[in-house]
Amino acid sequence: MSGVMSNNSTMEVQDLPLETTSSSLPPNIIQTILTLMPMRDAFRTSILSHNWRNQCLNIPKLTFDDAVFQGPSCKNGSMRWKLLYIVYPILLLHQGPILEFSLCISQLISCCEIDQIILHLSRIATLKKLTLCIESGDDHKLLPAFFNLQKLTVLKLQKCVFQPPVTFKGFSRLVRLSFNNVSITAEVFLRFISNCPKLKDFTLIGDEKHLMGRWNSDFVELFECLPLVERLCMSWYPIKCFATGVMPHKLPTSLVHMKYLHLKGLFFARAIDLRSTLLLVTSSPNIDTIILKMQYNPNEAVSQTAMNLIDQQGCLNVILDHLRVLTISNFASMKTGMDFVKLVLAKSPMLKIVDIVIDKRVDINGEVKMLKELVQYPRASTKAEIRFQRP
Repeated sequence: MSGVMSNNSTMEVQDLPLETTSSSLPPNIIQTILTLMPMRDAFRTSILSHNWRNQCLNIPKLTFDDAVFQGPSCKNGSMRWKLLYIVYPILLLHQGPILEFSLCISQLISCCEIDQIILHLSRIATLKKLTLCIESGDDHKLLPAFFNLQKLTVLKLQKCVFQPPVTFKGFSRLVRLSFNNVSITAEVFLRFISNCPKLKDFTLIGDEKHLMGRWNSDFVELFECLPLVERLCMSWYPIKCFATGVMPHKLPTSLVHMKYLHLKGLFFARAIDLRSTLLLVTSSPNIDTIILKMQYNPNEAVSQTAMNLIDQQGCLNVILDHLRVLTISNFASMKTGMDFVKLVLAKSPMLKIVDIVIDKRVDINGEVKMLKELVQYPRASTKAEIRFQRP
């Protein structure tokens, strides 16, 4: 009898309409489900029931990417049309706090509709995470209202003009900052990050066009503003900007929190690139992961200064006790690059993985020669594995 009862109960549950079963979920569970879903799919759930429809208007995380605009009604719409008739109405109808907002759409251009979105977010005053990626055209100048977003903990900007009002004191709660081709002067930049005392994750990608004016500050001044930094990503031009004057072999204050270092566009034939890398690595005693994306120009000779720089920098006493991963891409068989790998292998007792992606212009003979030399280098870690591959 009990078995029959169980089967009947199962049938009854299965026969219930989807609206009945979905509506019975607690609001907090629905919120969690909607937050984990892609936003386009999340809003489709509004057809399930009145309860789900109401919860769609309270999603705290709004992510507008290309997937949101895949429908036929959006296919022929201009970028400004998408912002005006899709993004902005969703913001106006939203009833709960907005904690995260992301706008990263292919071909997104600077326009006044973005200003209206920022203005609306600043009035709500609940935002903690903001991502704004301009993809093409002119950089977007941020409204003064943008600088009122004082609850921000995460900020990612691409192709924006960062010119805060004189009264701006920084974002005191900011933990993660990413500037990708953001137009800013050295004075504004240093004043800004010096007023972000909790910053732990910092990315600075830029070129001469975006890092405007004279940059006379050095790495010492930069890291005085980043005492808690754990993750650092920089491209070559910002590295060059801070590699000014007489560079010390080590920073006066070690970067004891630094765990992850990612440097892009380096060319170890240039002494300034190799010296900057050595400075950051040897000043980070607890570094766990190093990722280097190299440049390679077979027509540019290695400078005499760079040739013996590792020996001259006094790296013999350096120990990288916590380094586990070294990844280098676009690697070539120049002496300075090989010497750097040799140094890391000899000074890293916990090293597990050395991933090397060789430059596509290196021929097979060059690859075999490099590999033979690398496997003969002494290793502080018996578990260190060198993995060679082509792009």
